[in-house]
Amino acid sequence: MASRPPSAVTRSIYLGTLAAIAVVATLSVAIYRSAVDEAVAEHSNQQLAMVRTAAIGVQAEVQAMAARLRQFGSIPSVQNLDVPVLSLRVEAAFGENASGLINAIVRIDRNGKVFGWTPKGVLLAKGETEYHNDELSTWASNRANASQVRMFHGWANSRPSQRAITIPVWRSAPSAENPTPSNEYNGVIALMIDLNRFVEVYLGPAMNDLSNNRLVVGLATPEFGVRMGPGRDGVVPTPADAHRHVERQGTTILEDADGRRLHAWAKLDAADETWMVASSATYDLVAAQIRNSAMAQLALTAMLLVAVPLVGWLIARRERQIQEEQRELERRLAESQRMEAIGKLAGGIAHDFNNMLTAILGYASMIQEDAPPKSAIRDQAQQIRRAAENAAALTQKLLAFSRKQVLHSDPLDFRSTLGNLLPLVRNAVGEDITVTTQIGEDLWPLLADPVQIEQSILNLAINARDAMPRGGTLQIAARNAPRPNGERRPDADVKPGDYVQVTVTDTGVGMDEATRTRMFDPFFTTKTPGKGSGLGLSTVYGFVRQCGGYISVLSTPGRGTSIELLLPRAATPAAPPTPASQHDSGSRHAPATVLVAEDEEGVRELAVETLARRGYRVLSAASGEEAVRLAGAYDGAIHLLISDVVMPGMKGPELADRLRAMRPGMRVLLISGYAADVVTPADLIEAAFLTKPFAPAALLKAVKHILDVPLSSTPVS
Repeated sequence: MASRPPSAVTRSIYLGTLAAIAVVATLSVAIYRSAVDEAVAEHSNQQLAMVRTAAIGVQAEVQAMAARLRQFGSIPSVQNLDVPVLSLRVEAAFGENASGLINAIVRIDRNGKVFGWTPKGVLLAKGETEYHNDELSTWASNRANASQVRMFHGWANSRPSQRAITIPVWRSAPSAENPTPSNEYNGVIALMIDLNRFVEVYLGPAMNDLSNNRLVVGLATPEFGVRMGPGRDGVVPTPADAHRHVERQGTTILEDADGRRLHAWAKLDAADETWMVASSATYDLVAAQIRNSAMAQLALTAMLLVAVPLVGWLIARRERQIQEEQRELERRLAESQRMEAIGKLAGGIAHDFNNMLTAILGYASMIQEDAPPKSAIRDQAQQIRRAAENAAALTQKLLAFSRKQVLHSDPLDFRSTLGNLLPLVRNAVGEDITVTTQIGEDLWPLLADPVQIEQSILNLAINARDAMPRGGTLQIAARNAPRPNGERRPDADVKPGDYVQVTVTDTGVGMDEATRTRMFDPFFTTKTPGKGSGLGLSTVYGFVRQCGGYISVLSTPGRGTSIELLLPRAATPAAPPTPASQHDSGSRHAPATVLVAEDEEGVRELAVETLARRGYRVLSAASGEEAVRLAGAYDGAIHLLISDVVMPGMKGPELADRLRAMRPGMRVLLISGYAADVVTPADLIEAAFLTKPFAPAALLKAVKHILDVPLSSTPVS
């Protein structure tokens, strides 16, 4: 029986399927090529940024050496070749040679006699040999070149990679033999440098960071070059400019006997020569994985059309992963600079912002206090106060991360602290999470701010709670952790010493590597919008590092997370807690006199009005200088100075020292919202500290406490 010919519908399905496969294949090829081009462009830009940075560094180094050489050449003993004195002069001028870029200092007189020294001033040659070079003599003896710098190579007994940064020497300084110099030519002076060492210093670090890319880096002069790589096994000669670059900088794809490579270069001016820094990376390592994966998926599209969208999605995801891996290197290299920039930003705005919040919080409290009970004004003032308190909490978290907060580190008994904190931890994590503790025997006291250590443990507990939505176990452990030889870690090396190790471990969902590497970044959070600010763990990180400790994380998806705090051991035992004062914070100390020094008008007026309401005599000054004048002119006793830390002109600690000398019985309260770089631990020995923003009640409480305690007692901040 003869088979039937395919129907029109079947033929349409066949044709449509073939057309769809062709379209998908064409789009896949286009997407693949675009992805390869983007990956190549990004990697090329990274290489170009690296070589440009190295070129700028080499050029600046050569210019600095030339400037030092000119200054050295103006010394009389150098111009007159006073050999017995020159060793001391050489050491003073070039002894700082930490990178080892200067090999020797050479002085040749007009007759060709060679004298040489090491950068430390050790005499290497004292005129027993001669060196004659007509080109050098002609150039140096030309009066028009008296202040010029020239790069010479092929120096006597020098290696091919050595260069001499050379300047002529013309006598302009008197000596015993030449009391009236005639400004005559007296030879040359040169710094001997080695291209190999420049490559090791300015390009070597890139080999560590980009070793997986089989990177080759090099430095070329007009007639000779050196290269390093792959790896840091050593520096070898290479052609000066094998590819004859015309532009000052750029990138390209090379294809020669060494294979297909991504190439970047940047030129620089070194004395009278043009040098070039270049790098090459194997092209296949950037594009081969994308190409192989794409070709395999294109073959599948010819057999199974349904798999085409999935294949395209997988390829796109793989491309994004490759791009993220390439960007990871740049992110790690810029990590410390980024963290420092965030810290500077937070600190820069904190002072002025906290001054504004102090005024807002203070006057809102006064409005609330003065308003009739159950009035709309009282409720509105309460809302303003809450908003100001929330803004203040955010600023304090930023300062904690940037390590700009003022810490009051005291010997702390962690066992007692944890015992007092456990009820709050259990309440925060909920009943479906079991909280256990494991405290080592004879636990050392640790040196930390008690408030910050409690806040850190609570933040870690809340973070663990969010990782265990269905319940689990949270363990808080502490043990002695001596590190007599220190410890090497990927993030930071632990200094030798004694530490107390506090570990918070949960049985939650754990973290993958991408989340773990960003968990301490400010504002980074895995929670849904509105469920967290992303500042809890970053404040823990900032506090631990500021108090001299270290933090590390061990986490596996599905197996929980363990966060270890390594905190320094206190040299003295922890003091027993003192009972809280039972005095009313609003009682008066009349006729106590308080001098307020604050440059921010709103904060100053708030403090003056708050104190005046409680019956204090208040003197007001807008600067440290004005406060000194008021104190000198005031006949009565001044019991307390309240001073802002950061003011134009005289700072708060300096003002306190001057007024204590004038009035020995005066107490001091320093106030600031950003004082970590100004207030030292020594300043807080004889003064109390109040952090901005503060409410009027907090100010009155601090003032009363200071006036209540004996003058010899250590103030409590």
